[in-house]
Amino acid sequence: FISSLFLIKVIPSQFFPTQDQARLSIDVKLPIGTRLETSRAFGLQLTERLKKDYPEMEMCNFSVGQPDEDNAWGMLSDNGNHIISFNLRFVKKTERKRSITEIADQMRSDLNKYPEINTYMITVGYGGTAGQSSVDIEIYGYDFNVTDKFAADLSKELRQVKGCTEVNISRNEYTPEIEIDFDRQKLAENGLNITTAATFVRNRFTGSLASFYREEGEEYNIRVRYAPEFRQSVEAIENILIYNNQGIGIRVKDLATVEERLTPPSIERKDRERMIKVSAIVGKGAVLSQVVEETQKKLDKMDVPTGISYKIGGEWEEQQESFGDIFSLMLLIVVLVYIVMASQFESFTYPFVIMFSIPFAMTGVFLGLAVTSTPLDLMGLIGAMMLIGIVVKNGIVLIDYTILCRERGMSVKEAVVAAGRSRLRPILMTTLTTVLGMIPLAVGRGEGAEMWNSLGMTVAWGLSVSTLVTLVLIPIIYSLFADYGQRRKEKKLAKKKQLVA
Repeated sequence: FISSLFLIKVIPSQFFPTQDQARLSIDVKLPIGTRLETSRAFGLQLTERLKKDYPEMEMCNFSVGQPDEDNAWGMLSDNGNHIISFNLRFVKKTERKRSITEIADQMRSDLNKYPEINTYMITVGYGGTAGQSSVDIEIYGYDFNVTDKFAADLSKELRQVKGCTEVNISRNEYTPEIEIDFDRQKLAENGLNITTAATFVRNRFTGSLASFYREEGEEYNIRVRYAPEFRQSVEAIENILIYNNQGIGIRVKDLATVEERLTPPSIERKDRERMIKVSAIVGKGAVLSQVVEETQKKLDKMDVPTGISYKIGGEWEEQQESFGDIFSLMLLIVVLVYIVMASQFESFTYPFVIMFSIPFAMTGVFLGLAVTSTPLDLMGLIGAMMLIGIVVKNGIVLIDYTILCRERGMSVKEAVVAAGRSRLRPILMTTLTTVLGMIPLAVGRGEGAEMWNSLGMTVAWGLSVSTLVTLVLIPIIYSLFADYGQRRKEKKLAKKKQLVA
């Protein structure tokens, strides 16, 4: 058991496995300021290329541009004239040779060949726990320039890490926009205020709801706004007319200064500190713990500027917290199992003997994961939790019959041999049914099988090794404790006789 603990060093770990749901989404960002027509043409070009290079693809569509105000769902996502969002669907996992992660990695290699692409992000599945694992380095600091430079340097280092296929920085580029700075004194002189003036300008661009058009029971909004040619330049905005209460029209240029500026990116905060996040996607053949280890080595070699701090968060942080919770639960389960057995056997010794089967279940888990190169994840730990209740069953069956044989007048050795002979068959039957039932989970390759592979592997290997050890170890330990108890009892009787004499 002690030697099997050294296998922990060679067993990789991850939070959740990547599931093959035959879905991919791609967010492509062209340089800021790219016209809508150019982005749409590039999207069509890229669609044709994807259809040609990936025959496994069943469906490909994309959206580009800024959504209308009525499109609440579109407003929730990152969008703009330079952003193209693709949604791809492939044939089922069992009908193609390449996995979804292999396809995603190949697409990343293809997209790197396009110089017009500024950044891109490929997401496997529907997101959440189904997507590829990522290593998120959270960088904390107040100065934008310093944190931006450190994040850029770190992203270059992470691209050299083996198993890291894509690196993204959470802070967006500075965005150009037109700002109108109203002069409050001029507004007051013309009988206007900020709210009225801003509403006039807003309605000229986004439109104001003038009426409704009804046809065959359907109702459509009628919005009135300037034609596109009057919304394309700073001069057009300066010539917008704003009417006061007297009906007099005043142009924007007489009330405000119109300038085109670069706005800073949105400020992401965590624990009330400014943060920028660098995310590295774990590719095919790599595991989260391995990429985290290599990332930490890169971070240790880098010079961290003054006023900057960092930590590895995201999925790795969640994994550590979840694993810690499960280990605490395991300890609690062991205590509860012991309490239940102690109350039923009316003894503290026999449950202690039976509990020796649990460490060797963990030996089986470590051995199985190491031999099959299966990463330890949350589902695998849940399987290990199940094992604590399952493996003691064989010991209970064996010890209970041994106690019965001793009550019938057999010696310790005779009781142990008789119990082993009599309970071998039911122990093997219950073990085989459980192990064989777990084999499909352990070796399954169908849709969604990735989620259950580690659970089946831990239960099958842990129960098998524990059963083999239990059949030999538990009788031996029971014999030692029983012999010791019998000798103590004989000594007490001898002392009692001496006192009586």
